[in-house]
Parts: sequence; structure tokens; C-alpha cells
Amino acid sequence: MEITTLENIRIDYITEILNQSFSDYIVPFQLTSQQLEYKIFTENIRLDLSLGVFYSGKLVGFMLHALNHTGEKLVAYNAATGVIPDFRGQGLVGKMYNYLIPKLKDLDVDHMVLEVIVGNQRAIRAYEKMNYRVNRTLDCFKGSFESDKKSSFLSIKQVENFKWDDFISFWSIKPSWQNSITTLEKSKDKITILCAYLEDKLVGYIIYNAQTKRIQQIAVPTIHRRKGIATQLINAMTQSTGSKELYAFNIDNSSSESTGFFKSLSLENNVSQLEMIKNI
Repeated sequence: MEITTLENIRIDYITEILNQSFSDYIVPFQLTSQQLEYKIFTENIRLDLSLGVFYSGKLVGFMLHALNHTGEKLVAYNAATGVIPDFRGQGLVGKMYNYLIPKLKDLDVDHMVLEVIVGNQRAIRAYEKMNYRVNRTLDCFKGSFESDKKSSFLSIKQVENFKWDDFISFWSIKPSWQNSITTLEKSKDKITILCAYLEDKLVGYIIYNAQTKRIQQIAVPTIHRRKGIATQLINAMTQSTGSKELYAFNIDNSSSESTGFFKSLSLENNVSQLEMIKNI
């Protein structure tokens, strides 16, 4: 067995092994090479900090890691880990961590973050043995939304640039890595930003990917909640995309307002994940 970084490995080969590794996963997960390239770019995945295990020259396991500053702390994010079926149960993930952690310490990384599906007890136990602890539960929603035909009392406008100072002030929960400011800034060419105004005052926003029908962020300031603003933003999104399909991934379960809102749209909480953290 040989462990090495992935910066000199073809993306199509990494994609092939990723798809093999997730072929029997709890939730089906497959990517094209183009989708993986986009994931690498937007999530700030560092291939020089991403590892592969090779057996007789063949890639049999991998870990993809991203690196970002969160406040003043440098954080590593495990964007994907997989081992092809024939090589599981050999401790390859632990061996990759043993190889990686000294590199992260040299970079002064404060902690590592990953997400694991609730119910995947084998993976959860393995990460707990590596001193990961559960930080929060993230719910994922999907379904069809029937557009509300009522006239809007808001002015909803598409804008080109993020208004982060305003947007952040609306938050009650922090977005996950895939919905974070850094990721969205790098996804700007693929996403749409709609802002809701009430008498020229910004009272809500939604950021979404029109191609995937995925809501990346939606927020309304506390004093304007429960007035239908978020629903009208969803209306505007579905009318713009021409589709009833909606997806919202990794919503902090601690916010009953957020999870309750998505359930009120008749979206299904089809899967949940544990966000786990390991201090370096």
C-alpha cells in the first residue's frame, strides 16, 4: 500500500474511484468529472492535501480536503472520503489520517470538519475513535412546491452582488461549508440572488442554483419573520426556474424556525447528517 497526495492524479480517475466507493452508499451519490471539478473549485478543495491509497498502482481509497479560514481559525473540511468495496475493513481511512494530520499541523490548522449521514453507524464509530465529536445535526430537504398565486406585497429584485453585511445580520444559524460565504463567492457564475424589499427596505433574500434547484441560503430578519416573506421568495425562485422542484441541504437542525419552514413547504426531510469536528 502507498499513500500519496492527489495533485498529480487525473480528475476522471478520481471520479471513477469516488463513484465506485459510493456505489453502495446509504444515499446514492455519483458525480461526473465536470461536477467533481466544480466541487473542487467552489469548495476550495486542495488536492495537495487530498490523499489516495494505491495498491499495485491502483487507487483504492481517497480523501478530499478543503481549507478555509473561519474567522481567525484555519479549518480543514473533509469533502469526501471513500474506499472501494474490496478494500474496506483494512483501516485505510485511519492510515490516511495518520499521513495527513502532520501536514495540517504544519499549516497551523485549528480543527477539521466533516459530515456523515445519520444511521451510518460504522462511519460514525470510526470517526469517534479518531476523536471527532458531533457538533450539530444538519437536515436535508427535497420535494415539490406548489407556487402561491397570491399577489406579492413585496418588491423582489434579482441582484448581481452579495450584500453580506445585510445578509449575515439576518442569520440565526450559520451555514454549512457547502453553503458558506467562501463557497458561494466561488459559485457566483452558477447562482441567482433575489432580494425582497418592503417599502425599499431589505427584508429577506434567497440564493439558489437554478440548474440544480438547490436553495443555498434563505433568510429573513427576526422582526419580519412569519409574514410570508420567505414563501414569496420561494415563489419567485420557482417561477424563475419554471420548476416545482426544490432542494435544501444541510440546514441546522437546532433552528426549529428553519426546519419548520421547509416542512411547511411540504418538503421531505429525507436524510440528515452529523457535522463532526476534530481539534488538531
